[in-house]
Amino acid sequence: MNLANILARSASLSAQRIALVDSDAPGGSLSLTYAELWLRARRIAGGLLARGLKPGDRVALLLPNSREYVESFIGVATAGMVAVPMNIRLLESELLHMLKDSGARLLIAQDALFAGREALVGVPELGVAAMRATGTLAAPKFDYEFLAMADPAEPAARAPEDLASLMYTSGTTGLPKGVMLPHRSWYAVSDTTRRLLGYGEAEVTLHAAPLTHGAGFLLLPTLASAGVNVVVTRFEPARILKLMRDERVTNTFLVPSMIQILLDTPDPEARPAPNSHPDLKTIYYAGSPIDPGTLKGALARFGGVLVQSFGQMESPMFFTLMDRRDHARIADGSAAHLIRSAGCAIPGVKVRIVDDDGRDLPQGEAGEIALQAPQTMLGYWNRPEATAESIRNGWLHTGDVGRFDADGYLYLVDRKKDMIISGGSNVYAREVEEALLGFKGIKEAAVIGLPHPKWGEMVTAVLVSESGQPLDEALLVDYCRNHLPDYRRPKRFAWVATLPRNAYGKVLKRDLRKSMLDAN
Repeated sequence: MNLANILARSASLSAQRIALVDSDAPGGSLSLTYAELWLRARRIAGGLLARGLKPGDRVALLLPNSREYVESFIGVATAGMVAVPMNIRLLESELLHMLKDSGARLLIAQDALFAGREALVGVPELGVAAMRATGTLAAPKFDYEFLAMADPAEPAARAPEDLASLMYTSGTTGLPKGVMLPHRSWYAVSDTTRRLLGYGEAEVTLHAAPLTHGAGFLLLPTLASAGVNVVVTRFEPARILKLMRDERVTNTFLVPSMIQILLDTPDPEARPAPNSHPDLKTIYYAGSPIDPGTLKGALARFGGVLVQSFGQMESPMFFTLMDRRDHARIADGSAAHLIRSAGCAIPGVKVRIVDDDGRDLPQGEAGEIALQAPQTMLGYWNRPEATAESIRNGWLHTGDVGRFDADGYLYLVDRKKDMIISGGSNVYAREVEEALLGFKGIKEAAVIGLPHPKWGEMVTAVLVSESGQPLDEALLVDYCRNHLPDYRRPKRFAWVATLPRNAYGKVLKRDLRKSMLDAN
């Protein structure tokens, strides 16, 4: 069960179909057929083996969305090795941690990405293959194309539980952990995505978000459907809207902020929905809650194409689904409350709400979300204690707090680690944040707990206003009095220009806490 066999099968059945369009290749857009992409991936595998790497060795990828990323990821799997995708927006210290923690034998990277990150080439026993060389890398290296000129290798035999990738978590509460995803996880994601999103042979997937994260899980289902993967290096909204028409894109993965940016971008070619982008069937969004205005604007611009799920890197993509019909019910007002939902559990996945002792909680009561799913990770790389804490009695304990309503819809309440205990009462930061965002003029909100001699923790709101100036706090206090129980109301408001975020766009609450404490 080598994930590379997904491409191999489509190459044998649809050799001359276009598999990949690299919109930002040097010299202009570049297309590869299935036969060409499969040959390139096998040559990469052969090149890795020729350099003395062995099955099971880790190969790190520091690449933008590109032809090289796709063929490297599949080439590493073809050779029976383990891919370590790294987000190009991460800090040098974070990348160094991933390289050392994974024990990577080789780093495949775009040369220009070493600017300001020179320490990466000093990792002991790490080889570096540089692509699109610009002379930035002042260290011994070999050109990426040397790998791609090797004799092609055939896919190594892999068992379902053999490790295929180390996908590092976003690290909002500490150093990123390596999530061990075996080959069966990638197959499960591919099969589930094709079924739930209705992939067909005419599928055209636009990868505008990083392939190192959520968007990358749409790569294999598109290949399995003999569809086209369109990759772009930069998220330029006007160009994305044009590409969606020119390439006849049928689906894409976006985070809610990217959807809002598209809505804010003038589109002179736009026509009334559903004809603005007539080929578009699905905008799959995840990563953070969606604003009601963004949801309604997207439905008005693109038609009934929105799909949402709850997942995490430890069990990627789908274990709940809020489909197009649910979004239509939100838009017409018949089920407006579902805007805060992550949908219902999908077939083949079990989801429970449990207390700290792992006991099931009654419907409607908030507790930790635990699940069983075929795509769930093996555990955390080199972290047996963290693995034992997360996987207990065959259930993945997600660290997310949620509740089910009477109709089986899951509502996310908060991250368990972000829960604030004030005066003995549990305060879920996300619920307070959602209430605050209803106050006119607030653009962003992050709620944290700070030490308090009486209450234990004080509910503190860190806010960004649309104007960039603090808002009238007396009015805000009155608003909170009408929208939140007393124990959830912030006792302190702080106004900042921006919230600290990591490379995946998630708010770094540990940094907020530190800065607030340092300021006192």
